[in-house]
Amino acid sequence: MTALAATSGGTSLLVHEVLLRWAPAYRERFGTRMPSRHLEVLDRILSCRTAARGGSLLYCPSCRTHHFHYHSCNDRHCPRCGQADADQWLADHQRLLLPTPYFLVTFTVPEPLRRWIRSHPQLAYSALFAASSLALQDLASHPKRLGASLGMLGILHTWSRTLLYHPHIHYLVPGGGLSPDRRQWMRTHHRYLFPVRVLAQRFRTLFHAQLAASAPEALTQLPAAIWKQPWVVHCAPAGSGANALRYLARYVFKTATANRLLQILPNGRLRWPYRDSRTGQPRHVDLEPLEFLRRFLEHVLPQGFHRVRLFGWFHPTARKPFHRVRALLHQAPVLTPAEHLTWLQEESLSPQEPEHHLQSAPTCPLCQAPLVCLRSWRAGQSPPLPPERGPP
Repeated sequence: MTALAATSGGTSLLVHEVLLRWAPAYRERFGTRMPSRHLEVLDRILSCRTAARGGSLLYCPSCRTHHFHYHSCNDRHCPRCGQADADQWLADHQRLLLPTPYFLVTFTVPEPLRRWIRSHPQLAYSALFAASSLALQDLASHPKRLGASLGMLGILHTWSRTLLYHPHIHYLVPGGGLSPDRRQWMRTHHRYLFPVRVLAQRFRTLFHAQLAASAPEALTQLPAAIWKQPWVVHCAPAGSGANALRYLARYVFKTATANRLLQILPNGRLRWPYRDSRTGQPRHVDLEPLEFLRRFLEHVLPQGFHRVRLFGWFHPTARKPFHRVRALLHQAPVLTPAEHLTWLQEESLSPQEPEHHLQSAPTCPLCQAPLVCLRSWRAGQSPPLPPERGPP
């Protein structure tokens, strides 16, 4: 257990340690009512980097000691996993940034709609993506707005700063688009993309149409006032897009939180720190441990659902218009590894020798000497017992 002295006399635990400590009590109280998906994700997280996930028995020839290395669960909801993948994702997408101002556009839904979305996540999240992306493209294609098609990166978030359920989609959008004849780059104002009220109205209309087509029974269950009240879309300049991309990258391979430290108060509650979105001042909310687990599990995604999506000429199938955009902005094309092998024959690699990154060998935590793998085992198999002295 990681414990730190706290000013209030309590201790601190990492989020993963909080889950380990209170998950049994949570399952005992709510297990019969928990969705099977929540139980599956929780089991994976609790087994992360334990013998249950498999691993390797390593030996240090220098100090003649044995060490176990356990596998990670690699679940996208796990607060311990995904950092290396997020770093690689960020590096890959930084290469795709264009020399133009960017905007961060956020689509939210009214509070009365959130309970229905939480009960129908697969259908509702897909409808959110479809309606919001089409709303942006509709306004961009109008001759009085931009008269062009957009490229967009969209990421679904379902949490507020206090971990409450708050589904919304962030879009990172370049400040311009490709003309219909693909011969011009149509620039937007560097501080202004589209009128947010018009964008919100179009989003509301398209989301209603999505439900009418895919889940008409939902329209009879939801309050009619939802379709008359104003919906909220926020659009802010994001400069070069680099800072916004770093912010979005934090949660591409994680959900709701990283493995941060939470203070345990003397009364047994957990103190969740956050920064107020309006004032920027640090604040906190104190939660019962089981309430913290409830909020954490609310953000479990449906099996196989893609939280990150590309639209327009950012989509992987739109390579030609994407290359056209880069050419119009005087940027070199970004080639895939296959394109490098096909067109850049002067590269040292050949199709038989694909480029890869070598990982350094694990080192002994005692003497830092390279470790030797004696044997490995998979999840569900029994781990080997180390010999009493020396390698077997």
